[in-house]
Amino acid sequence: MNNEEQFLYDMNPSSSTLQQTTRKKRKLNGQQRDEATVREKHRMLKLNKAYSQLRLVLPVENKCKLSRIETLRTAVNYIHILNQLLES
Repeated sequence: MNNEEQFLYDMNPSSSTLQQTTRKKRKLNGQQRDEATVREKHRMLKLNKAYSQLRLVLPVENKCKLSRIETLRTAVNYIHILNQLLES
């Protein structure tokens, strides 16, 4: 098999290499879907709690709630400032 034939073989959807890399979407029954929903809800609750705790320790001038990205950016800047203080 020459290079061109090998390329066409590799591009063929029925070739084994392509089939190994594609994944089928997993079908969940009703109970599994409900369990997955509960797990996701708990994950989001923990994530929101972590953001709330992070907001409590950040020195912010205005007391309005920061968005998630604003919270992360403020935390990164605060850590950078504290690091500079330690180095000086």
